[in-house]
Amino acid sequence: MKAALIVNDRAGSLSGIAEPRAALSAALRSGGFVLCDAPGEGVALDQQWAAVEGCGAEVVFVAGGDGTLRDAAARLLDGPRAFAPLPGGTMNRVCARLGLPEDALAAAAAYRPGRFGTLDVATANGEVFLYESIVGAPSRLMRFREMQRGGGMRGWWPVLRVAMRELARPTSRRLAIRTGVRRRSTGHAVVVTVPGPGEPALLALHLARPAGFVARLRQAFRWFRGGLGDDAGVKSISGARLVVHGRTPWLRLSLDGEMHLIPGPVRFRIRPRALRVLMLPDGD
Repeated sequence: MKAALIVNDRAGSLSGIAEPRAALSAALRSGGFVLCDAPGEGVALDQQWAAVEGCGAEVVFVAGGDGTLRDAAARLLDGPRAFAPLPGGTMNRVCARLGLPEDALAAAAAYRPGRFGTLDVATANGEVFLYESIVGAPSRLMRFREMQRGGGMRGWWPVLRVAMRELARPTSRRLAIRTGVRRRSTGHAVVVTVPGPGEPALLALHLARPAGFVARLRQAFRWFRGGLGDDAGVKSISGARLVVHGRTPWLRLSLDGEMHLIPGPVRFRIRPRALRVLMLPDGD
C-alpha cells in the first residue's frame, strides 16, 4: 500500500527523537507500506502536505499532537485518502480512542495495509475537531500548555498556578445552550465531546454551572478523569446539533486542545462516519 508520512517533529514526545521521520519511515516500511518521496527532517507542515499532492498515496500517516491530527482530518475530510494517526503529543486522546500504543514508533509498527474504517467528526461553526471542544473560561488553560512541554515535572508548576487562579475566579452565567425551540440552560463552561468508535452518532455536551472553588476543583478533576457528566453541578445532554450562546460577540474555545476565538453563537454539528481511517489489524 502506498502511503505518505507527515511529521510534526516539534510535538511533545516526537521532539525527543533525533530523526523522527527516518525512524517512523523505517517502522512503516517494515509493516508493508511503500512511502512517497518526502522532504527531510524539520520541514514545515505546509511543505510536507504540498509533497503529498500527486504522490498517489492511499493513506496519509500523521504524527503529532491532537492539534496536528485535527488539522490533518480537516485536510483529508471528504477526500480520497485515508487517515492514519500516530501519537506524538502530550495527551494523544484521538490515538488512544483507536487503540494505538502511546509510543509513536510502536504505533507505526502496529499498522498493516488493508483494513479501513470510518470516524465521526464534529464541527464548531465549520471548524473540524475529532475529540473535544471546551467553551468558556477553562479554555484559557490551553494557552499555557506550552509551558509544560519539555519541562518534566517542573514544567507542570506554571500550569498548576494558572489553573488554580482560573478556578478561584468568580463565575457568572455567561453561556447559554440551546437544544430545541425555546429550550435553554445556562452555565459558565461547556464541554462538547465527539462520540468514540461504535458509539451512537450524537455529541455529548456537559454544561458546568456556577459553583464555589471546591466544586469547580472537583469538576476539573472529574473532567480530567473523563467523568464530568457524573457531577451533580453539571447538566448533560446529547444531540446531533447544539448551539452555545455567549454575552460577547466572540467566544473563546478550544478545539482538540488548541485555543480559538470564534464569532458566536457557536453551532456544533456531528458528521457521522465522515473521515476514512486506516484501522489496526484485528486483534491489535
